[in-house]
Amino acid sequence: MSGPGLRDPGLNLLLCDAEDRTPTLREDLQAEATTETKRPARGLQPDHLRDRSGDQNSLEAQGWSVIVPEGDDGKKLLDLAAPLIQRRQEQQGVPVKVYVAPAKADQADAMQWRKRNYADGSTTEDEQPFYQLILGNLDQVALSIQQVQGASELVGRLAFDRDDDYRAYIDKLLRAEEAGPPTSAGRGLFYTVHDGTRATRAGFDSLITPGVTLARRKVMERKLPARELIDAGDRTIPTRDELLQLITPDDPTVLFTLSHGAGSPRTGWKTKDRQRSEQGAMSFGTDGLLLGSDVRDTAFLPGGVWFMLACYGAGTPSQSAYRHWLEALSKAGQYAGAASKVLDGLPKDGEPPFVAALPQAALANPHGPLAFFGHIDLAWTYSFLDLDTGSAVQRPGKFVQIVAELLKGSRCGLALQALSRAFDEVNTELTALYDRAASGDAASDANKARLGHLWMLRQDLAGYILLGDPAARMSVAPKRAYQTGSATTNSDGANLASVLGFVPKP
Repeated sequence: MSGPGLRDPGLNLLLCDAEDRTPTLREDLQAEATTETKRPARGLQPDHLRDRSGDQNSLEAQGWSVIVPEGDDGKKLLDLAAPLIQRRQEQQGVPVKVYVAPAKADQADAMQWRKRNYADGSTTEDEQPFYQLILGNLDQVALSIQQVQGASELVGRLAFDRDDDYRAYIDKLLRAEEAGPPTSAGRGLFYTVHDGTRATRAGFDSLITPGVTLARRKVMERKLPARELIDAGDRTIPTRDELLQLITPDDPTVLFTLSHGAGSPRTGWKTKDRQRSEQGAMSFGTDGLLLGSDVRDTAFLPGGVWFMLACYGAGTPSQSAYRHWLEALSKAGQYAGAASKVLDGLPKDGEPPFVAALPQAALANPHGPLAFFGHIDLAWTYSFLDLDTGSAVQRPGKFVQIVAELLKGSRCGLALQALSRAFDEVNTELTALYDRAASGDAASDANKARLGHLWMLRQDLAGYILLGDPAARMSVAPKRAYQTGSATTNSDGANLASVLGFVPKP
């Protein structure tokens, strides 16, 4: 939504210095900076509609497969994942297909790989597995494979540095699936780190507040089975302990967090090991960083799902999608200081990409979440605050849809489609505008600004990925098992029996 008082928020970046937790982009880039963008590659354009017939949550109807690295790494990972592969084979009733993918590939290479190995035209769509689990880190199976496949299919990735972590995650997932039928609805926990920065303030005002309102309305309309929806985060002194205390061991919970992600200190990373352990960690301002070591060995969101909105929350690519744009700004002398600060923290040529340590630790935790959604690059506020219409427009719906699907018990890969659909719409609009410009139509300043804003939105949406099995799902009772009844409360203690009152039938 938009309103007469909603000001142009500028370009806000959810990235901070890992040492002092101050924003990397201390002053907002103005919206005019987006006019320096150039047409992106076409590599992520989906090649067919997603509306497959049958139940999309059914593995028997849709199929499940794995994508592994080439060589010995792939063989080793297949052995580690054997218990999960066996379970999925039993569930779908046919052997699990295995695809071998390269470690290095740009989007054009990934599209060629797809045509030769997956959608080769030799069979019909119903024989192509819809659910796809990539095994291996970003330097083992290229990120572009995940992004290209994810444009049309339901893709997740398992990436750990230790063999035992693969075993621990798979054991946790299988135990969750073997448990008895669920009897309770899940919780939705929206947590904001109120660190006083422009970016988190914009996120709270334009995503969390209207998003929670929308989710609560859906519960009132009996379209969303949620035992509780909580808007949390101390408004004065954000602390890691507050978040950890809210994640109770016995409640299936969708956790949605908004914060800065840790990026390079202004003096640079002292060691590669420190970068691998801290980059993308959740910043709590003066209270420090939430690291993988904080969530590895203690109960943290057991059986739940975590959506972390922050820069590098899911990992770091080999090259940022924003590098050329920021370099152009810097060379042109536009916002040179701000652009240079962000450039300094981007991956350097030759540096390997990697999945962040925080989600790795959470997923490897036997008492941790079943899946993690996060950003693999710089995360801006564009994905929920559009500027292409000429004014700032709040669009929290796509993120609320993900939370809603998870609380309904949908598989995680299916829930991510809310962002995939949004990406498709933006990509189509952007392509049409670039084609119009290429045909000779003079581009007005307004159209240039629109192109720039849509380019930023496209890149921002393309950066979200799923870590974990895309077939994972929270153990929550289906909607039909609930009826209005006893009261439940929100974080303020108000009686919400008629608002959030889905309780199990006796």
